[in-house]
Amino acid sequence: MTVIEWSNELKLGVPAMDAEHRQLLRLTNDFLTAAKEQAPFTRLTRIMGELIARTRIHFQAEETLLDHSGYPGLAGHRSEHARLLVDAQRLYERFTALEADAGADEAASRDLTVEAARFLQRWLVDHILAEDRPYRPYVMKLT
Repeated sequence: MTVIEWSNELKLGVPAMDAEHRQLLRLTNDFLTAAKEQAPFTRLTRIMGELIARTRIHFQAEETLLDHSGYPGLAGHRSEHARLLVDAQRLYERFTALEADAGADEAASRDLTVEAARFLQRWLVDHILAEDRPYRPYVMKLT
């Protein structure tokens, strides 16, 4: 599970959003590193929960910024945020259920961890590049 490096490609040039994206990237990398090190399942669950909580806050801030900028794609962007949160929440619920199952086998934990790692590796980078980049010109007018 390869960590994701921050790069100019991910940078939007909107300081508040870039700072939040870096924080989400750090949490994603914390999960990926813990998974690679085969950290206790409780640690992976905690990181996943923290990542979802921070993502909710970020999405709310981003949507407010897009609203103030008059971004015409706000409704679609908001829908994409909701879809990502539902997908992440479902993964998290599977983590908590498996963590609570004292009889869960190691293979199930490993499979879920790999699934979550793949999801996390894709969603942040893909979302920034495909969904966030288009709003940049509208937000830059505010600065």
